Order: sequence, then structure tokens, then C-alpha cells
Amino acid sequence: MHKNSQLLTNPRISPLLAIPVFFVWVIALVSLVGFFILGPSLLSQPRQSWRLGTDVPMQVLVDLGGQLTVEEVAALPDTAFTVQRRPLNKGYTRDVYWVRLDSEAIPYPQGQRLWLEVMPTYLDRVTLYQPATPGPGPWLAHHSGDSVAMAQRVHVRQLVFPFVAGQRALLRLQTTSSMQMYAAIWPATGLMAQLSGVEWASGAHQGVLLLLALLIGGAALALRTRRLVAMAVLAVVGLVHGINVGGYGLLWLPESWGRWSDLWVCFGVFILPAAFVWQGRELLTRGTSWRRIDRALLVLMWIPLLAMASIPLGHFTEWAGLAVFIPWAGTTLCAVVAWCSLWRHGWSVVGVLMAVPYTLHSLLGLHVAAAYTGLAPASVEIEFLWQVEALLLFILTAVALGVDLVRRFQDSMTRQAQLVASLAQSEHDLDDRVRQRTAELLHTQNALQAALHSERAMRQDQRQFFNMVSHEFRTPLTVIDSAATEQLSFPTDDAQGQMARAAQIRRACRRLTTLVENCLVSERLEGTGFQLQLAPVQTAEVLQDAAQLVHWSPRHRLALHLGDAPKQWTCDPTLVRIALSNLVDNAVKYAPAGEISITASLTQQGSLQVSVADAGAGLAPEALQRIFEQFERGNRSDETRGFGLGLWVARRVARLHDGDITVDSLPGQGTRFTLHLPRLSPTAGDAPPQRAGVANAG
Repeated sequence: MHKNSQLLTNPRISPLLAIPVFFVWVIALVSLVGFFILGPSLLSQPRQSWRLGTDVPMQVLVDLGGQLTVEEVAALPDTAFTVQRRPLNKGYTRDVYWVRLDSEAIPYPQGQRLWLEVMPTYLDRVTLYQPATPGPGPWLAHHSGDSVAMAQRVHVRQLVFPFVAGQRALLRLQTTSSMQMYAAIWPATGLMAQLSGVEWASGAHQGVLLLLALLIGGAALALRTRRLVAMAVLAVVGLVHGINVGGYGLLWLPESWGRWSDLWVCFGVFILPAAFVWQGRELLTRGTSWRRIDRALLVLMWIPLLAMASIPLGHFTEWAGLAVFIPWAGTTLCAVVAWCSLWRHGWSVVGVLMAVPYTLHSLLGLHVAAAYTGLAPASVEIEFLWQVEALLLFILTAVALGVDLVRRFQDSMTRQAQLVASLAQSEHDLDDRVRQRTAELLHTQNALQAALHSERAMRQDQRQFFNMVSHEFRTPLTVIDSAATEQLSFPTDDAQGQMARAAQIRRACRRLTTLVENCLVSERLEGTGFQLQLAPVQTAEVLQDAAQLVHWSPRHRLALHLGDAPKQWTCDPTLVRIALSNLVDNAVKYAPAGEISITASLTQQGSLQVSVADAGAGLAPEALQRIFEQFERGNRSDETRGFGLGLWVARRVARLHDGDITVDSLPGQGTRFTLHLPRLSPTAGDAPPQRAGVANAG
């Protein structure tokens, strides 16, 4: 370490050689960053897409009140729309915009699925309407946007919609941010390549910004200078705002937090320009002779911070345009100060590295601000241009600040020669700390390995679950598709055949509904705040609803016995329907052709019991012990695939009602499941459920 100190205090590089070497290094650094961000789009093979407004004609309608329905918009004549031959860019407005597409003009490849990609990701709500069936009929809506939960949209951060070519299409756009739309229609393979390139560029951009934030933040903590703190704050704000604007908040955060993503974007619109102006003030004017410009920058910094009050007051749209122009005004003043300082004090590396990026940002930022407010058109997404030029400004100013710090460091080294002797002791202490830290790292590594092993086991369980989900959903979908294809390929007037296919489709749809309900109920039942919603229901209606599964099965016949069952019963109607449907579906799925009996009666204790019996092969005694466990599919797992959630959910529902489900079965003599529901009052649902019964379930 002593030898290293001597090398630092005795540089051997000539100053005349250091200047060009430094500029070559800066150019190489910026070029490398640009290559990682823009490389995938520059080097990849061209991918065919159809851009809205240029390749695909689109017509635009302004819905001033936002009250028009899709049926009303579809009925409007062509004269009500304005032809748009470039990307939509209307600035900050509260109006709702409708876009009508002529999808018949798309030379789409046969057999390929098409997707519609809409940018930017910070649009509040975008809805794609297309007919549910060819020709006149109801409209099928697909929702996406910054204010739409990720569970209701395609699970990517971009706004992506499945698109059916050759049909009418309407887009409804609503946002409190800048009203822009850059959209394209992609084939499935092209979209995957597009998303890969975009995610590479976005990841490189966020990674560079994160690295700079960590480096500058560490330097700010170590050196405690206001300029480093300002740059670190700008890096963190830019990183967080970029994540929110890019849609990562909805993608990464829990749904309860993701709902605030749109609000975070609004606050970022005001905080980011304030951080930009603060950095320029700390780097160029604070504590200098530029007092008037320094006060002007201080005012520009406080304006967007005070304007944040417009968000809770509902006036964000009116003030957002001002926040867009403030960074341009601040960087313009900083560019003037940088060039005037070069003129006064002479040429220097730090001065040039300050003047050039602020000048570029001032020139390009005017166009960006005009495009954000709708005053200038833009064929490329404005957010992308803003991020690139802002990153360039940040990198060059960081390099300039680093050069200035290096220069000051070199000056201070000449005054610290007397401290070199004490470095030997410091080296010894450092070695001790390194050994101590190495031991801590080894301990941490062991802990991480254990955590990684646990994570792998959890992911394996999740993978097994989703494999079952994939297979079970594919089976009813195949049935629906097969029946619909047969109806389309071989149309007939035979009502009997059509009714049979309709019953088959309804059976498959009911199967899908049961699967979805089981998944959702399984998640709800784990919640700590779950409560029953008790209400009186018609007993016969609930039983007949569950018995429909038998009617739709061509292999089985129903025997429904109501007996002395009460006409009404108080329970949670939704959960009880799901539980009974699971029991009947289990009998239909596993029992051979024959009769399925559903019997309801009132016990001597005053409880309602519902039995579902079949004449199947029965269950082995060892299977009875685990049939109600989660993800357990009994001894028929090789013949029939399933979630293993149906009986588990049914018993959980019964025990939430202070009841239970019992099973009686012998090999070769069939199986009988009996649901016991005690009498409950409607007010009992207001109290928390008995967790003890739930804990013992399954």
C-alpha cells in the first residue's frame, strides 16, 4: 500500500498526452453505453410490423365528455372521424380519444396470431374493442394501462392486446398524462423479438443508471459534497421514475402497491425536473458570481415541487405541461453559464464536459417538451428520446465531476506527503478488516446457499402446480374448439346434434369456470381477513345448479332426491355452490357410465346434509386418508389429470361453515361424499371465521 501511495503522488503520464487519452476514453464510454442500449435494434434483422397511422390507416375521434359507448362510436359515420397519418400526439388533455382501425388493410400472414402493441406504457387506460363473433354482434373488450391491475391484462409491462385481423377494431384512450400513442401490429414471432430487444435496451438503460446511482451515491456518502448529493438524488429519481413510467411497478410490485403506480408517475413528473434543475445549480451557479441565474434556477426548482399540490386537487393535467418545459429552461440557463465560464476562465476539460451536454440537452429538450405538450409531432416515442438524452447528460456531467474530483485529489496529494508513513499501519488494519470481512462473507454465503435451496424447492412446487394448470385448462378448451370447429365445418339443421354440441361446450365452459373458481377460492381462503357472506338461498336452486354437470355428461344420468330438505338455507351462496359443483364434478369425472345420485335431507341435529354418490370403482382405504389434501388426486392420477384442489376447497368451505365433508367408499361399491352444513344466522358472517376449523382442514 505504501508503494501504491508513492505511485499516486508521482504520476508519470505527460499532461499533453493525458488530455487526448481522456477524451478518447469518454467517447469510448458513451459509445459503449449507446451500443448496449441501441445495439439490439440496430443489429437485429428487420421484423415486419404494421404501424398505426403510417402503415395502417386509423381514424381519430375526440370524446369530450368521455361518455360515448363502443356501440355509439361504431355507429358514427366516417365524417365524424379525423384521418390520422402519423402517431397520435395531443399533449396533456382530459379528453378521451377513440381510434378506429381499418384492419382489412393489413397483409397479415395466414396462420399466425397477431398482437397489437401500444406505447407509451404510462397511459392510464387503453381498451381494444373487437367483435366477439364475425359480423354484427357484441364487442369483446381487452383492457390494459397504467391504472389497470396486472391480473386483468397481458402479463408484460408493455400494453399488448390479442388482435384479430380482418375485423373491425376500436381503441379507447384515456390518461391524465400526455396523450400519445405509438402503436404497431405484430405477428407473434415478431412481437417476441421486439419485446426482447426493447427489454434489452430498457435493462441496459436502467442498469447503467443504477450503476451510476450506486457509484455516485457511495461517493456522496464518502465525500459529503452537495454536488455529489444532487447528482445521486437525480440518479435515484430518474431510476425510480423510469421504472414507473416503463410499467415495471405494475409488473414487479404486489397488486395492492401496483395500484399506486399511476400516482407515482404523476409525482415523478414534478420531482424529476426539480432534481434536474437542482443538479445544474449545484454544479454551475451555487456560490459563484452568477447570482441572478442562481436565483432563477432556485425558482425553477421550487415551481414543480409546489405544483405537486395539483395532484390531490385534480389539476395535474393543467400543470404537467409546465413541468415538462422546466428542465429545458434550467438546462438552457446552465448551458449559458457553462459557455460564459469557458470564455472568462479559459478552456478546460471540466468546462467543455459541462457545456457540451447541457447544450445538447437544451437543443433536443425543446423538441421533447414541445412533443410532450402536443405542440410538435414525433415519429419516435418521446419517452425514449428523453431517456437517451437525459442519460447522456448525466454520464457526461458525472465524468466532468469525476475529472474535477480527480484534479482536486491530485492537488491534495501534494499536501499529504507527510501522511504516507502512517499508511503502513493502516495497511495492517485493513488486512485485519479484510480477513474479518472474508469470514463474514463466508458465513453470508452459506446462509445464501441455504436460502437458494429453499427457493429452488418452492419454485419446483410452483412449476408442478402450473404444469397441472396448463394441462387441465387445455382439455376443456380443446373440447370447446373441437365442437365449434365441427359446427363450422359441418353445419346442419339437426337440432338434436346442435343441442348435443351445445351441451358439450357448456360442460367444458362450466369445467373452466370450476377450475378458475377453485384457484381463486384457494387463494381467498388463505387470507387472514376472509369472512363468510351469509344469506338465505333456495336449496333446490343450489342443488339443481350443481346437478347441471350431470345433465351435460352423456355418460351419466341424474337421480335428485330433495326429501325433507328445507326450502331455504342460510349459507355463503357462492362458496357452497363451488363446493357442491366440485363434489358433482368429481363424481362425473371419475365415475363410469351410470347413475349419479344427489340427496338432500335435514338431520335430527337440524343440519343440512347433501350427499353425492356414484356407482364407480370406489377408493382404496389408503386413498381415503389423503383424498382431501391439497394437490392430491387420489389413485386415478394416471387416468385423469386435475388440480387436486376440488375436494380440498370443498372441505375448507364446509369447515368455514362449522361443518365438514365425509366420504364413504369401498372398492367396487362406489363412493359417497356428504356435505354437512349446520344452521347459521345471517349475522354470523360479520364475525371473523373460526380459524381453528380452517387450520385443521385438508
